[in-house]
This record gives sequence, structure tokens and C-alpha cells, in this order.
Amino acid sequence: MNKQDYNTPIREQVLALPKIVDQQLESCFDGEKLQGLMSMAEIFDVRKLFVVGCGDSWVAGGAMQPVLNKYCDCFGCTVMDPMQFTRFTSKQDIGIGEPNSPLVIGISAGGGTARVVEAMKKANEIGAFSLLLTQKPDSRAAKAAKRVFSLETPLGPKDSPGLKNYFGSLMGLIAIACRMGHVRGVLPPTAVEDFKKAISGYVHSYEAVLEQMDEQMFQLAKTWKDFEHFDFIGDGTEIYSAIFGLEKFYECTGVLSNYDDSEDWCHIDFFCKNPEKIGTVFMVDVNQPTTSRVIETISAAVGIGRPTLVVTNGKKEQFPEGAAVVELPAAPEGYEWLMPLMDYVPVSL
Repeated sequence: MNKQDYNTPIREQVLALPKIVDQQLESCFDGEKLQGLMSMAEIFDVRKLFVVGCGDSWVAGGAMQPVLNKYCDCFGCTVMDPMQFTRFTSKQDIGIGEPNSPLVIGISAGGGTARVVEAMKKANEIGAFSLLLTQKPDSRAAKAAKRVFSLETPLGPKDSPGLKNYFGSLMGLIAIACRMGHVRGVLPPTAVEDFKKAISGYVHSYEAVLEQMDEQMFQLAKTWKDFEHFDFIGDGTEIYSAIFGLEKFYECTGVLSNYDDSEDWCHIDFFCKNPEKIGTVFMVDVNQPTTSRVIETISAAVGIGRPTLVVTNGKKEQFPEGAAVVELPAAPEGYEWLMPLMDYVPVSL
């Protein structure tokens, strides 16, 4: 089989990430652009954060929630479905009271998502500060938001299903966290350059392994191509990378897919019949406190005959024999939270 005969737009987007990362960094960390999003006074006003989005955009918020919590110096960041935000969360629950707070960050690459438009309008009406991350600054959602962060991700004519858009949304959220952390004194004056160096180095580190990953996933796909059911498992922040993988499987193949954490999987999905026909993917950050439990769960999956793939920043030797393991480059020390910026690469391939 010739791999090029099975080339796809999503594969092309994966291979393009190291090529576009520095341009994306310059766009998202542009000092003038970030200062125009919120003044220093407005940033100091923010007491709570809400991030809303649909599909990949909601996942991006979840993947970067720890970064926002770590650096924004607020009373927590809540990632919420737009319908939950607009229809089921009251003004009192949101915590209106101070000017420019909470900050409600909407994410919509195309800017036409009706529920995100509605969320921006509600934020304005109740006195919150609405900010939209998008690729289309003249879109409906952009017109509804108080401020617009134009991500300017380098897109091509065949970038669907979206993967570069997801990469851009992740980067935009990191830039917001860096800007707020710098202004509020959580991060040093060198933060912007430190972040850019760490991110660029991490994404470029994939250049040395992308070809190997691509071939490994192509060979695995030969044995998984007839499966009609897939499970994606992740703990902590990695559950969002698992969901992103699930979403791409839906969009690219239309097959039945499910996601769960490692503990719940053992109580429910373990019992699915015909285990030998269910592709099972584990997204594993070995720095998470649940690593030992994840390894037990992988052993259970392999033990019942599940075809199993482990995507991890650990080493193959840490995981049970019988599981296919993709070893990811390690994120720079102090920036371990960068893992979700690229860990979806093997599953997307």
C-alpha cells in the first residue's frame, strides 16, 4: 500500500504545524494586539473567567483551563457549554458585581456559531466583559463581542476537518494567560519571550519524530481500518485531547466513538462485547497523579483483547506489552502544560 494514496487534509495539517508555529506565535503574542484586547485596568478588574465554545472550541478551553487558572490570577476559570452558559446559568451564578468581570471568552473559528453569538450577547447584557477568539474578525460572533482576538492562523484551501484552527485557539488562550499573568504580576517581564521560546522549541521538537509517527500510525491503520467502534480515554487535562481525537474520528470516518476517564472506563466500557473489534486509545501524561491507575486500565484493556494505542510523554517500557505506544517529545521543564498543544498529532494521523 502506498501511503500517499491515503493522504488527507487532516494529515497535511498535522505535518504543517511545525511550519506555521512561528507565524502563529508572532500573531498571537503581538504586543500591540494583546494590549488592544484589554487595557491594564480592565485586566485588573477581572475576578473570574468563563470560556465558552462548541465542539473543538469547547475542547480547546478545557485543554488550556489549567494554564488560565495558573497564570490569570483570578478566582477560577470555568469552561462551559454555551447552552449551559446562556440558558441555565443565572446572573447571580456568574457573579456579576464588579466592572469588566467576569471575563467571558468565546471561541469560534468561523465566527458563525449561533450559541457562541448568543453567549457574547448575554455577557454584554449582564455586564460581563466579552472577548472572542476567531479566524474571522468580521463575523457575527465578532460583531456581538466587546473585543475580538483575531488569531490569524495560516490556513489553506483544504483545512477541513479543522485542526489548524484548534491549534490557533490553543495558542490564543495561552497568549491571553501570558498577558494577564504579566500584567497582574504572576509572570515576570520576560514572560512573552519565555513563552514564545518554549512553545516554538516544543512544536519544532516534533519535526524529528513526525515521519516516524506518520509511518507508525499508517501501519496501525491497516489493522484498525475495519473497526466500527473506538474508545478514547484520558485523565485530567488529557481527557480533552481524547475528546479531540474522538471528534476527528467522527468527522473523518463517521464511526461510533466514545470517551471516558480511566476509572470510569473500567466500570462501564470494559464490558462492551466483541472487545477485539474496538480500537482503544489512551492519552497519557505520566506527570499526572493517576498514572498508576491508567497503567492498570491499559493492562485490563490489553488483557481482554482490546486493540490498544497509548499516546504518551512517557516511555514504552512503562506500559504493558501488547499495547502500541507512541512516545511524544517531552514539553520543556516548567511548561509541562504544553502537552495538549501537540499530543493529538498521532491520533489525527
